[in-house]
Amino acid sequence: MDDHEVRRFRTQMKILQRRLRRELRPLYGVSRTASQVLAAVVRLRGAPGPRRIADELQMTSSNVAAALRELEAVGYVERRKDSDDARRVSVFLTDRGESVVAHVRGERDTWLGRAMETLLDEDEQRVLLAAGALMERLADFERAPGTGRAAEDGAVVAEDAP
Repeated sequence: MDDHEVRRFRTQMKILQRRLRRELRPLYGVSRTASQVLAAVVRLRGAPGPRRIADELQMTSSNVAAALRELEAVGYVERRKDSDDARRVSVFLTDRGESVVAHVRGERDTWLGRAMETLLDEDEQRVLLAAGALMERLADFERAPGTGRAAEDGAVVAEDAP
């Protein structure tokens, strides 16, 4: 596979990602940043802390804090202090937040499902679903520091290893 093919594939994925974002209706009463933070809270599962959310989104802590205030104000998330360490805060999705997330996902998935059924035959749909599984594998790829080889289970692969 040459660099041109890789660039073309990356561009194709970006085009679909942009379209999926366009299909997402803005959440009433919150900024795009707050919407991204809400999505990260869902994606990270459990009760992530603000630092973990900031790391996931590559945002500053202050931007995440402002977005969390917005989300709390509309009742989508709740921040709670850790009972063992009051300095630690966890973010929880509220029932209202779960409802909003389910609605947004439904709208986006409905568009994608309609597009797949309309534009692709059954074989193409199977190929696309298989490609999705391959993209998940690619997303999990980790490169060992300083090498061109993949690290297995997070282990560092020495450059002179056999």
